[in-house]
Amino acid sequence: MVQRSDGPVPDYLRVGGIDHVGITVRSLEQSLAFYRDLLGLRVIEISGNEEDVGQIVGIPGARIKAADLDAGDGRIFELIEYVAASGDPVRQRPNGPGCPHVALRVRDIAEVLQRLAAAGHNPDGKPTTISGAIAWEGATVVYLRDPDGAVIELIQRPEPGSGSR
Repeated sequence: MVQRSDGPVPDYLRVGGIDHVGITVRSLEQSLAFYRDLLGLRVIEISGNEEDVGQIVGIPGARIKAADLDAGDGRIFELIEYVAASGDPVRQRPNGPGCPHVALRVRDIAEVLQRLAAAGHNPDGKPTTISGAIAWEGATVVYLRDPDGAVIELIQRPEPGSGSR
């Protein structure tokens, strides 16, 4: 059932955008080898053992190590390893309700896929160029998995002035 509001959402209640995306990982070092070393995301900061994280996430005694990566446009891509009160891995499937994916924009999807394949990371599907969808026109996309099985989409948008979006 979809609930509808009685009118427009006041500005002070409106979401202003996506601030950051976070992924829980088994090993911060293994994930940094993937996101930093293979995909080129720059590390902003690595921190650990924040005492208030259990209070924030609702898991008493939780302790983490975290890496904040520069995702471009002022956005942060956060990798979080629970060093105390860690949980069990979750099998993610793109068609499973509630399964998120993170789309990372790349300049040359074929070159990025070659680099990932050389390190043992192959895509789940085949790179496909989309047509007939206004927001995606001319974009080439493919899904793959990070070292923990999180669903990652690589997207290469057409160059400005190339006739597509």
